[in-house]
Amino acid sequence: MLALTMNMSRVYMLASDHRWQWEEWCDAASVPRSRISEIKRLVLEAYLRARHRADDVRRHGALLLDHEYGSESIARAKAAGVPVGSPVEKAGVFPLEWERTPFHAGAEGSSFVKVLIRYRPEWPQSDCDRQMAKLLELQAWCRGNAVPLLVEIIIVRNGEDERDFEERGRPALLASVIHDAYARGLVPAIWKIEGTSSTAGARVIDAAICEMSGPRQLILGKGADAAAIAGWFDAAAGLPSPAGFAIGRSVFMEPATAYLKGLATDDEAVETIATRYLGLIEAWKARELAARMS
Repeated sequence: MLALTMNMSRVYMLASDHRWQWEEWCDAASVPRSRISEIKRLVLEAYLRARHRADDVRRHGALLLDHEYGSESIARAKAAGVPVGSPVEKAGVFPLEWERTPFHAGAEGSSFVKVLIRYRPEWPQSDCDRQMAKLLELQAWCRGNAVPLLVEIIIVRNGEDERDFEERGRPALLASVIHDAYARGLVPAIWKIEGTSSTAGARVIDAAICEMSGPRQLILGKGADAAAIAGWFDAAAGLPSPAGFAIGRSVFMEPATAYLKGLATDDEAVETIATRYLGLIEAWKARELAARMS
């Protein structure tokens, strides 16, 4: 089956490739890890419900699911014509390690491939170099197979003042990582990055991404509440590189845990996830419109 092409000019991605987070939650709540696959199913069904209701999802929606717990949902998504991609990194590991051997196993026929990397400037350069070598290997495979590459960067806070780090420290480090990646030849289709409520910080990130023509950015959610996400959308509105968002836990964590605890029905959880996802799309569009009007 040929992969459905993803429209890179605008992307509203419902991201549900979380693995270790659900494993920790299940272990703490004495819930079998086997039930994590049910969450992937709920997210897919919520996406399909949202797609039925909104042209924005039909035109610009995308889904991110992992093979470890979501292989059945990935197959269903592809059969339903959903632009769907999967992560290739081993969850929670630095430096980067592949989830599967070969690293591209399961990526064939995907609408995109996602890889997550972590970075701190004080970490060993040799580890960062090995990580970059793996990214370039992945990029070569993606280009050879016409599969867009999505690179997620997590900049870990290490004792810095939280507010200053969110507004200035992280944007500066993100810009540095992106600049170095370009210098080494890594130019993904999309950067999936942590948002900032600082307009100046958002401009620093945007300028770094725009050093090369073509790459776009998606803002990830970090499990934040709607107010925080709205602030990130505000800061990014009107800049050339932001194409949308790739958000998951902020949308599904509460209804999904309620479902696993028996406090919500299947349909109630699906409805809440679909409604919140559509709400994020409306929030993005509203801030984009406000930026054009200003």
